[in-house]
Amino acid sequence: MPSSAPWLLLPDAMMAGVILAVQLLVYPAFLHFSRENLLRWHTTYTHRISLLVVPLMLAQLLGGVHWACLHPGWGSGVYLGLVVVLWGITFLKFVPYHTAISRGRADKTLLGRLVIENWIRTLLWIAVLIWHLAVWTRTP
Repeated sequence: MPSSAPWLLLPDAMMAGVILAVQLLVYPAFLHFSRENLLRWHTTYTHRISLLVVPLMLAQLLGGVHWACLHPGWGSGVYLGLVVVLWGITFLKFVPYHTAISRGRADKTLLGRLVIENWIRTLLWIAVLIWHLAVWTRTP
């Protein structure tokens, strides 16, 4: 009986790729926009990135719950715990940052914090993928 949810590797890999692109390209670019251009671009960006990220995050959360219910143990428990932490950080920390940007309250300090603090999410999403790969490769 498998102790992994191999289909979840697709959203895991996609989220790791998305967050790396956001961390290395998108968020640092925000620092180079004028306030008006950032406000205009940010509205487009948040709508478009949500179309990609929301389904992937939902797949990870619902898939993690499904995996943990069917195969309780360290593999599924750590996976689900990491995903829940990512949801918490995203909605408690990063949604407010994006709300401030959308309301025109972005300054260099806020944008700098966005870049620096997003490394936590970047590393956690990579950890989710690595953890899942490690569990999957150990599945009999």
